[in-house]
Amino acid sequence: LELGARHRVRCSEPAMGFMNVAIGTKRDFTTSDNVRLVYHELFAGGGSRHDPEAPTLVLIHGWSGTGRYFNMGLGELATACNVYVPDLRGHGQSDKPGYGYHIARLAADLRDLLAAAALDKVVVVGTSMGASIIWSYYELFGKARLAGAVFVDQAPLQNRAPDWRLGSNGCYDAASLAALQTRLRYDFEGFAEDNGRSCMQTPPNAEIFDELKAETLTCCPKALAQLMADHTQLDWRPTIQTLKHLPCIVMLGKKSQCFPWEGVQEVSRLQYSNEVQFAVPFEEGDHWLYIEFSSRFVELLKAFSSMAARDTQIPDVLRPYVAKANRS
Repeated sequence: LELGARHRVRCSEPAMGFMNVAIGTKRDFTTSDNVRLVYHELFAGGGSRHDPEAPTLVLIHGWSGTGRYFNMGLGELATACNVYVPDLRGHGQSDKPGYGYHIARLAADLRDLLAAAALDKVVVVGTSMGASIIWSYYELFGKARLAGAVFVDQAPLQNRAPDWRLGSNGCYDAASLAALQTRLRYDFEGFAEDNGRSCMQTPPNAEIFDELKAETLTCCPKALAQLMADHTQLDWRPTIQTLKHLPCIVMLGKKSQCFPWEGVQEVSRLQYSNEVQFAVPFEEGDHWLYIEFSSRFVELLKAFSSMAARDTQIPDVLRPYVAKANRS
């Protein structure tokens, strides 16, 4: 695999374990800037085609992950939902070109995916950096094709600023970014080894770290370095304040090693004009809530997507989490 004509990189093939097994049907499409991206699709109830009566979810993984990070809950999600799971450019099985590693381009890739798969009334789920991709999509394209949005453990700004101290615990200024980029260049395997342990406290089994490491090693380290340089300095607070008429749910890990939980909660507070939104704390949760607490994550997604896609009453499982700004 290549990152541009002059920078050849070696990206591993994933080892075979639960997290490294493809679930669903593999598809690909070409973006508007001529990049081939891979996604997997699963249809509601195990059907052979997209069920227009079922909610549709698009799961967007975070920086240095792949779509297979969601494997723990995919089978259960697909009992009730159509599920689409892409690998971002530079990640997993998707192409690794020498360009396009900024959040706005990834938002355009999301737009291209929705168009290529002819999806509408979609609930988009962004974990970590995936949340920033959704904020960028909303800023660029509004609510087009969307029924709802889920933001999982991502602060609205990673860097520190004079009025902001609730960003990333690991990458928050020029010096910490440079240190991370240096490690990606010279010790990518070591980075991949440590990545899972900085995002989980209670993995489902002892093998999970090795499987997740194998997935991270399918990503391109130079692409990751370029992407983080863009991602970490973007301030989404003004954009989040414009969210309206789009049901949203914020999930936060109270024991996240990546962000102070108060910084993630700010995503909910900033949506004071949004009519339907929820803030769900995972008291024992770290950054990768969808792996550590897969069953609860799936339960919440199924309930939220059904409500958002069908414009129905708030389900009982979500009522305790209605954001205070939206309580009548």
